[in-house]
Amino acid sequence: MAELDPDMYPNLNDIWPSDKPDEDEGAPSTKTVSIILLYLVVFIIGVTGNVLVTAVVAVNEHMRSVTNMFISQIALGDIIMLLLAMPFDIIGNYVYEDWSFGAALCKTIMFSKDYALAVSIITLTAMTIDRFLTLSRSMRKYSIRTMKKFFTVAVIIQLLSLSVAIPSTVFSDVWHNFTPNGQSNDSAANTSTRICKLNTRSSSLLLISLSRVFLFYVLPLAIIGVSFTKINAFLRSTEAQVLLSSNEKIMAACKRALKLLLILVGLYSALLLPTVIDTIISLAISDESLYHNKWFSLFEFLADTALYAICIYKPVVYSIMNANFRRGFRELICCVKGSSGINTLDTHDDTSTLDTNDIWFNSDFSESSVQYDVGDRV
Repeated sequence: MAELDPDMYPNLNDIWPSDKPDEDEGAPSTKTVSIILLYLVVFIIGVTGNVLVTAVVAVNEHMRSVTNMFISQIALGDIIMLLLAMPFDIIGNYVYEDWSFGAALCKTIMFSKDYALAVSIITLTAMTIDRFLTLSRSMRKYSIRTMKKFFTVAVIIQLLSLSVAIPSTVFSDVWHNFTPNGQSNDSAANTSTRICKLNTRSSSLLLISLSRVFLFYVLPLAIIGVSFTKINAFLRSTEAQVLLSSNEKIMAACKRALKLLLILVGLYSALLLPTVIDTIISLAISDESLYHNKWFSLFEFLADTALYAICIYKPVVYSIMNANFRRGFRELICCVKGSSGINTLDTHDDTSTLDTNDIWFNSDFSESSVQYDVGDRV
């Protein structure tokens, strides 16, 4: 039988080489250059996009709705993660493959990542619950329709995010990882590298890891799922048809707001899923040799890439789905204002950002004197 030609089949070393280049070569490997270019693009898009989001809301009074203030809060968290975590994390773990930044920066990175993730998902959860409260006749008085309520909720979100980020900060440190060279059992013959991670020897590792999965993924997505189910049930109800069908623009704006939230939450859950799987695998397989497996190393890199992609997709979604954000981005980048000195964001022909102050009706269908913002200027 003819032997198979090994050159016909790809080797993982060709895709994800794990050996460091010889120091005599001087030039970085193709893998290193590719990683640097990839994350440079992520960094530029993420920082620029999130800065533009916060600037558009800050500069234009028309954009300072409760929803857009929540969006700005998420953008600030993403900026913190991109500036304080991503450069050092990628350089230490994937470029030099040796952590040389010290324990303090290691803890700072762990804190920044958990804090930014907490701000994102808790804020998205609060926005979803607020949508449900706004649409509910009996609960709408609890919705966040004023800036006073927004600042109260924003402070609560910040405190919760800080609290959630503390455990991983405390239990993270720089650890030595020994990579075996050949078949020698002599520890002196092994290569020692430093890595920044949670303490795998701590008895609290299981509790901390599962708590992070529960707080960043399971619990908020469950709450959001229940809220969306109730919102969908309401929009299909007879009451919704009576209250909103008289104004199709209000109904359309309301559905656009929910669609935007659904896309933001869906992308968050999809991009964080690899990190969740990575955490579960690391807990289930405690063998240190797992960290020397090339396939697992490649998967960890892809999981980290997806994690940092959480910081860049939101501005892209805003620019695609929201005409006011598109105008705001264009004006900030090109320094262009509307004709006659009027800001183009103040125009009222943009149905994608319609201010959906709807007049709710009393039980006898007489007009109520109280107005509620059903869809908001998303």
